[in-house]
Amino acid sequence: MTIASEKQAEIRRLYFAEHWKVGTIARELGVHHDVVSRIVRPKNHGDVARPARRKNIDEFADFVRQTLDAHPRLRATRIFDMIHKRGYTGSVRTVRSFVKKVRPKRTKEAFFMVETLAGEQAQIDWAHVGSIDVPGGKRPLWVFVMVLSY
Repeated sequence: MTIASEKQAEIRRLYFAEHWKVGTIARELGVHHDVVSRIVRPKNHGDVARPARRKNIDEFADFVRQTLDAHPRLRATRIFDMIHKRGYTGSVRTVRSFVKKVRPKRTKEAFFMVETLAGEQAQIDWAHVGSIDVPGGKRPLWVFVMVLSY
């Protein structure tokens, strides 16, 4: 939907000069708030390239990768303690985020599916589940479970 240039100019004036909120402008002019947001945002809003920020963790990245290669299950908080002693001044949250990205992926285990005919295989188990009161005392209570595969 296109908006007349006069209405667009009025939206911009109310937003930038009068400092009205998007919802107030939309209500006053009878347009949807998404229309107002679209008109007041910069033309190249999505095209702006931001320079990459340098993080404190960058100078310790190689050490973290080597440590995780040698010990893939090591916790991020332990790695934080290790690099903190080496001069890292950032937060543990940054280390956790970085470790999450660079931790080696676990290899998946393969399982072999077995298909059997009805009644060809069964699994049996016993379990003690406590005791039950009967006339003359208590008796142990056992459960027998048998699962037939088919």
